[in-house]
Amino acid sequence: MQFDVIVVGAGPAGLTAAMTAAQAGMSVLLVDTKENITRQTRPCCSMWLLEPGFHNEAWTFANNKIYFQKNDFSIPYTGATVDLYRSVRITSQGHTMVMGKKLFPIAKVIDKEKLLLDLLACAIEAGVEVRPKTTCTSIEEHDYGVDITLRHYDACERVSGKYLLAADGVDSRIADQLGLNKNRTMIIRTRIIHYYYANVNTPYTDAWVQFIGNGFNGVSGTLLRKPDHEGETNVYEVGVLPPKNSGIGLKEGMQRLISHPIIKEWLAGARLIKKTGCLWTCWTPIPQPARARTIIVGDAASFQEVENQGAIMCGLKAARAVTAQVHGEDGFGAYNRFWQKSFEFNDPKILNDTWRSFIFQQLDDGDLNYLVSLADGKLLDGYVNHFTCGNVIMQFITEQMDRIKREQPELAEKIKKMEQFKLEDHLIGDTKS
Repeated sequence: MQFDVIVVGAGPAGLTAAMTAAQAGMSVLLVDTKENITRQTRPCCSMWLLEPGFHNEAWTFANNKIYFQKNDFSIPYTGATVDLYRSVRITSQGHTMVMGKKLFPIAKVIDKEKLLLDLLACAIEAGVEVRPKTTCTSIEEHDYGVDITLRHYDACERVSGKYLLAADGVDSRIADQLGLNKNRTMIIRTRIIHYYYANVNTPYTDAWVQFIGNGFNGVSGTLLRKPDHEGETNVYEVGVLPPKNSGIGLKEGMQRLISHPIIKEWLAGARLIKKTGCLWTCWTPIPQPARARTIIVGDAASFQEVENQGAIMCGLKAARAVTAQVHGEDGFGAYNRFWQKSFEFNDPKILNDTWRSFIFQQLDDGDLNYLVSLADGKLLDGYVNHFTCGNVIMQFITEQMDRIKREQPELAEKIKKMEQFKLEDHLIGDTKS
C-alpha cells in the first residue's frame, strides 16, 4: 500500500501531524502500538506551562480550544483544567520552598485522555487511516520514500510512504533503527511508577509538589492535582523515585513514600484508582531531526520530552514541512530551524542548567531541611519551567550565603563545590535498562 505520509505513534505529536497532513490533502496512515489510542498508560503530569515565551510560544484556552498565538493555529480541547499558581518543594520535616506567581497561574493541568480523544476525532474526520495495536518493526529509506513493515498481532504487512513521521516517543524505535542514537548520550534510564488517588485532602490544591531529598523513608517523589474524572473528585497523581543504586523497588518505594506522616495524613481518606508506570529515559537531543525522507517528531528527538504543548507544535510543523517538500520547498530545513529555535534543551548551557535544581539530591536530610527552611514563608519569583527553576533556586541560595557561612560553614563549602556543576555527576536513578 502507498501513502503520502506514514505517521508512527499516536500521541499528541503524531495525532496532530496526521490530522494536519490529511487536512492538506495528503493520504495518511497513522499506526500505534496501543489498542486504545486515547488511553493514558504512562505517567504524565500533563502540565501545560504558561510562562511567556516558553518554547517560543504563547497559549490561550477559550471556547473549547487551545490557541497557539505565534504559530497561528488552534486545536480542540473539551476537557477540564486545573490552574496551578506555584510549585512547592517540601522536605521531610515540612519546610517548603515555594516558587510561583501571586496573581496569575503558571501552568494548567489538562486531561490528557480527553486531549487525545479530541485530536483523534479530528484526524479521523480529516480522513486519516488509523491502525491501533500495530507496531513498526523495520524501515528502509529510499530516494523516493520509505518502506516499513507493520505487525498487527501475528500478521505482518509491507507499507510504503513518500514520507515517514516518527512520533513514537522518547525511546523511539525508529530513531534507533535509523542509527540516530549513535551520537547521543543517555543521561538517565530508570523505571518510575505513579499512583492516582481520589478524595485526597492536601493544602496544596494549586501546586505541583515535590518531596525532595530522601528523608521520606528513603525516597523522594511528587504530587499533583488532576482534573476530576469519571465521577472521581480531588484526584491527585503521586510519583516516587528511589535514589540511585538504593536497591529499593518501585512498589516498596511507593509504600515508603505514602507512609511518611505528611503524605499519609493527606491520603487518610483517599482511594487508589489507577496505576501507571514506564521506563524513563533522558537523551541528549537530536540536533537535526528532519533528514532524508523522515522527521523524528517531538519527544522522539528530545532530551526528555517536549511537553504536550511542544508535541502538538512539532506535529503541526512536521506536517507543514512535508507539504512544503511536496511543493519543492525546503520544508525539512524549516523544521530543523523551528526545532532549534523553539526548544530550550538544544542549548547545551540551558540543558546543563536544567539539572541545577537537583542540588537537593546531593544533600543529607539535615542540610536539606536547614537550607529549605531559609525559604519558609517566602515566594520565589519563578515558573514550573524546569529549564529555569534550577537557576532561581541557586540564585536564592546565593543570596543566603553570608548567613549559611555563619550558621552552617560545612554546608557552605558543599554548596561552593556544587557550583562547579557537571551534568554527568548529577545523574538520577540507574543508567542500566
